[in-house]
Amino acid sequence: MKTLEQYFKDQPLLPEDITAPRNGKDLTSAEQAFLRKYLGFESPSGDQGPTIQAVTPEQVMAGPTSPTGAAHETKGTTAPRGSSIGPDPAELQKTLREQPELQLIGFRLADQDYALPIEVIQEVIRSVEATKLPSAPTFLSGVVNLRGRVTPLVSLRNLLRLPPGDDMFIIVCRHGGLQVGLQIQAVSTMHRVKQERIDWAVESLLGVQNEMICGLIRAENQRLISILSLDHLIQSLVKS
Repeated sequence: MKTLEQYFKDQPLLPEDITAPRNGKDLTSAEQAFLRKYLGFESPSGDQGPTIQAVTPEQVMAGPTSPTGAAHETKGTTAPRGSSIGPDPAELQKTLREQPELQLIGFRLADQDYALPIEVIQEVIRSVEATKLPSAPTFLSGVVNLRGRVTPLVSLRNLLRLPPGDDMFIIVCRHGGLQVGLQIQAVSTMHRVKQERIDWAVESLLGVQNEMICGLIRAENQRLISILSLDHLIQSLVKS
C-alpha cells in the first residue's frame, strides 16, 4: 500500500496567485451563509466584523489529480455568486455508494482511525492561526482566508468529543460550496477499499447521535475506520 507521501510525491502545488474575494458577488452561497451566521455580513472585507486573516500555509501534500492528470477544476478559480466548490453533496454520496472501489485519505485522532473520500481533499497543510469568531461553537476554532477562499477551521476533537491533544495538521476540503479545514493529529495512508468492506448503515452500529460518521470500513486488521460525513459537517456550519 502506498503511503500518502509516495502517492502525492509528483502532485503539483496549488497556484499562489489567487485573488481573495473582495465582495459578496465573489462568494458561494455557502460562504455567504457562513459569514452571515457568525459575523452578520457577507463580505470578508466589510466593516461590520473583524478582518479575516489571510494565511500563507506550509503545504505538506497537494491534493490528488484526476485520472487524466489534470488538477481538480475548482483549483485556482474564484467561484461566482451562488456557485459550489467541489462535488455536489447529494451526487457525492450517491457516487461513493456506487463505486466498486473507493480511494480515501486516512488520518489519526486520539489513536482512532478516520478517513475522507479523496474526491473532497484539496491539500494538507501545517497548522495555522485563525481569526476567532464571536459566539462560535467549541468545535469551530476560527476562520482564515486560505488561497482566496473563506475557510472555517474545525476541531474534529471537539466535534467528535475526543480527548484533548496536539493537532499539527489541517486537511483542507472543498465540498457543498464551502472550503473547510479539518484539524487533525496526523495523516496516515491512502486506502483503496472495495465496496463490500464498507458498512453505510452506521446507525445500527454507532447510534443516531454519531451523525458525523457516514460509513465504517472494516480493515483487514479487523480495525474499524470511520468515514466522516462532510455533508453533516458543512450543514452544521452554514445552517441557521
